[in-house]
Amino acid sequence: MIENKLLSQLQQQFPEHVFMQQYLSVVHKGRFANAIVYRYKDDTFDLIVKDFSQSPWFIRKTFAKLSVNQEFKGLSRLAQLDAVANRFSRLSPIAVAYDYIEGTPLRSLIHQGKTLPVEFFIELERQVAKMHRLGIVHLDLRNMGNILCGSDGKPYIIDFQSTISFSRFARWLQRFMRGSDMSGVYKAWDKLSSTPLPGAKQQYLQRFNHVRKRWIFKGYPIQRAYAWGAAMITQFVDSDLIRNLTDRF
Repeated sequence: MIENKLLSQLQQQFPEHVFMQQYLSVVHKGRFANAIVYRYKDDTFDLIVKDFSQSPWFIRKTFAKLSVNQEFKGLSRLAQLDAVANRFSRLSPIAVAYDYIEGTPLRSLIHQGKTLPVEFFIELERQVAKMHRLGIVHLDLRNMGNILCGSDGKPYIIDFQSTISFSRFARWLQRFMRGSDMSGVYKAWDKLSSTPLPGAKQQYLQRFNHVRKRWIFKGYPIQRAYAWGAAMITQFVDSDLIRNLTDRF
């Protein structure tokens, strides 16, 4: 069984611990190109495991490896951030595990009509700025499901399948990538904060939204694993056209 294989892989990564099937449960059963998401919780470990073993063979041989590699590299590069899980492991070329973060996605809080204190968003902004100083962009923070309000009231970031280093891209494109992340922060701030989004940040968000409406790659940077690919494509198309758009931001 796939579950037994996962337990064996966890055992290899943490040989001092005994992993038992009764503590493994399915959180989300992915379809086609999506991983099955498991949670392993016992008295010592509380882990999320993403595994593509049940995907079609051509997904396992291509997209699955790319997805797991991107997520693992993203976690590795950002492990020093307080907002990111700092224990993680690549179980196989198509499976990755990392610490479960207890919290509620901001998307759910929006649907519930909840608000958060402004300090939450100030800290989220600080964490994203630190990520950018490390030369990394997430590219899917406008998806409110990828930002959590932890049980401790602090912000956490999840899902790093689209995370990339931006240094190899042109500066105007780097600016757009960082803007995507920061506009996600301000989008959440605008929708959920108990106090209004400050004027300068509101203008920043409006400018980015204006540019994004004219971005030629529809869905970028929202679609997670495809976001980095869209960025790479821009290196081979008419950069002057795209620069004219991003210069407005």
